Amino acid sequence: MVDEIKIIDRIKNGDRYAMDMLIKTYYQSVFAYFYCHTGSREVSMDLTQEVFIKVITYIEGYKNKGRFKAWLFTVAANHLRNHWKHQRVHHTENELKGNMIYIDSDDMSEKLDLKQALLRIPHDQREPIILKYYYGFTTKEISEILAEKEPTIKGRIRYGLEKLKKILRGEPDGQSR
Repeated sequence: MVDEIKIIDRIKNGDRYAMDMLIKTYYQSVFAYFYCHTGSREVSMDLTQEVFIKVITYIEGYKNKGRFKAWLFTVAANHLRNHWKHQRVHHTENELKGNMIYIDSDDMSEKLDLKQALLRIPHDQREPIILKYYYGFTTKEISEILAEKEPTIKGRIRYGLEKLKKILRGEPDGQSR
């Protein structure tokens, strides 16, 4: 993996090659994050490019505290929220149709079952589950990315996983929470 501190220091000193390395390292992850939320390749490409423009613009303010990836996804999560506000689009299940969440399975039916189950849980539970299990962020990092308290994130993950289990077993999903 890239030594982020050295790369970021090089970027702060104007090294374009270092910026290219950083973008190549994280582009697919950021794009996939947006695609999971928009279901649109074109919108996801635009949002990804806009996030990297912000990263380039504000990299001087990055303090090398914690993982760079967590800071990057904080920028991405804020940008996504701003996008929804600007578009006056409410995040609904239909906007995610066509998404595929990758799981370690060769069985396409399991992937489709998980995708459909994820679409049936509330967005505030879906997002931390995606960040934790798809991107590998800790609950502390997720709480920072989403600007929520860590116990709130833990609860949303727990309740979301309970709903996913019920849905995958064919039980009523109980969307009361």
